[in-house]
Order: sequence, then C-alpha cells, then structure tokens
Amino acid sequence: MTPDSGSLVSLDGIHKTFFTRHFFYRENDDARRRIYVKKEVHAAQDINIDIAPGKIFGLLGPNGAGKTTTVKMISGLVKPDKGAVWVEGINVEKSRKEILKRIGVVLEGTRTTIWPLTPMENLRYYGNLKNVRGSVLKKRAHELLDFIGLSEKKDVQVRHMSRGQKQKLAICIALIADPKVILLDEPTTGLDVQSSRAIKDKIIEMTREHGKAVLVTTHDMHVAQELCDTIGIIDQGKLVTCKPMNELIEVFSESVFEFRVDEAPLLDPLRAIPGVVQAEVENGNQSNTKLLVLHLTPKEEFRSEALYNVVTHLRDCGIQLHSINQRQQNLESVFLQLTTSSI
Repeated sequence: MTPDSGSLVSLDGIHKTFFTRHFFYRENDDARRRIYVKKEVHAAQDINIDIAPGKIFGLLGPNGAGKTTTVKMISGLVKPDKGAVWVEGINVEKSRKEILKRIGVVLEGTRTTIWPLTPMENLRYYGNLKNVRGSVLKKRAHELLDFIGLSEKKDVQVRHMSRGQKQKLAICIALIADPKVILLDEPTTGLDVQSSRAIKDKIIEMTREHGKAVLVTTHDMHVAQELCDTIGIIDQGKLVTCKPMNELIEVFSESVFEFRVDEAPLLDPLRAIPGVVQAEVENGNQSNTKLLVLHLTPKEEFRSEALYNVVTHLRDCGIQLHSINQRQQNLESVFLQLTTSSI
C-alpha cells in the first residue's frame, strides 16, 4: 500500500514480535546449557498511525507496551515483521539511510550522545552525518546550545555532564538537521521545570510555525495533554484507541456522573440497572454527604433512561439527592480506564 499523501509519517499494519530465551547450565562437567524458557512478546500488533504536518501525536502506554519499539520502527532501527512504515512518502525499510537523514530522534536514556566528545563536537559529528556542514552547521549548533541552556558546557566532555544536560544535548542532536519529522521518546525525562517548559514551547513552535510532524512518547500525562493534538494509547502491543485529544476526553466525560447523596446506597441494585456500567461510592467534600459515582453507557438513548432509573431508585430508597454533576475527565483517568496496568 502507498502512504497517506497528507501525512509525513504513516504506519500501515505494523506488527513486531520478539522472542526471549532463558538458559540454565546442566549440572555436569561440560557445563552445557539448554533453553529453559522461550517466551513470545508482541511489541506491536497491526498498528496504524498517520501524522500530518503541523501536528503532535502522543503515543502513550504502560511500561513494555511497545512505545519505544514503535519509535525504533519509524526510525529504521527495528524492522517490522509485517506492514510498512513511510516517512515523507519514503518506505523506511527500503531507504533506511535516507530516512536517518530526514528524521530527528531522541531515544529514552540519552543513548544518542557520544560521551567522550563535547556537546559542540557531538553536534558537528551528527551534523556531518546528515549533510549539514560549514557555516550553517556552526550557526545552528550555537543557536541550539544557547536555546537549550548548554552554551557554557559546549566544550565539556559529555561524560562529565549531568543526566538532564545529556538529555538536553540529545534533543539538540535531533534538531541539528532541521528535520520535518521528529521522534521524541520521553523528551522531558531528567529535566528541571524551566528546561522542561522550554522544550515543550520549542516543540509547539516547531510544529505549529514550521509544519513539522512530531511523535511524543511520555509517561507524564500532563505533558501529553498540554502538547498533543492526537492521542494513541498502546497496551500489550495493541493500539486500543487513537483519537483527537478533545474528542477522547469528551467521550469519557459523557459517561461519568456524580450523585451527591446523604447516605451511601447499596451498589448491587444500581449496577443491575440497564445502562449502568460501574458504580462506586466516594467520600464527599462536604460533611455528612457521600459521592455516588456512576459510569454509564456511552449510548445516549440508553444513558438518558439509566439516569432517570437511578434517580427513581434513590428516591424509592429514601436517599436524599443533593446534586448531579457530569464528571470532567483528564487524560490520566482516561489512560487508566483503557489500559490493563498502570504506569
């Protein structure tokens, strides 16, 4: 298949499986070993993603869900078992060297920095690899180090820098060739508040003003909610949802309602009402009240009937109803509802 013509990044039915093997030694003189356990791990299962110019895509998921593997497949560092990845209309598998020149990548753990070199030497090295040379390279390197707050460290070996400073340098390396596609795996890890704010502002500026396509993976739900236009949540290698940020939160907000009552009702009769998906009681902020929280079906025609039946049930039980509110969700609560394990 050909990629979406309006996207800078397209993933078409990507699938990747890893096999892990554990060995143990036989208890004899030759100490031969044999396979003890062989396990199949699905890091990506039929994932489809499109990122258009000027958009930030957030890929979220628990540890081991497949986020970093997906980033590596886009950058050509890992080959998918099936499916295709396209960057700027180019098939990544067929033109890996060309793709590496066209994207900027920040992998978690500052693994792109070369520790025996200085920040300036790192930027010159990676700039030359991506055909950025001469006065353009020198000017861009100084501008990036000034922006990121590393100008005073430009001639210090990376091995002597802090983890946060190495993370800043990794971001500079990703931007040295001014790529149209930027892949950021946990970009704010290890950064102080000021640096994190500067990075987020830079990401927004590059995307909105210069039409870049950005993919961000992060465990920080606040970063994702602030930055991303579209959210994809991956769990156990499967993309469980992929929606625009506002639409994703709105869908889940519609189905959660808070009933402030004077006493806690029995939950099993409420759960038996058609359209009620989940029921729980929380302590109210006001004295002598309880907060009954109900998750209702997202289908509007059934949700309305469920609300009427809940109110009728509370009245029949002699429970005083103080108020009804629709709970506004945030990205963290949506994430926890959609994944089988927490961060």
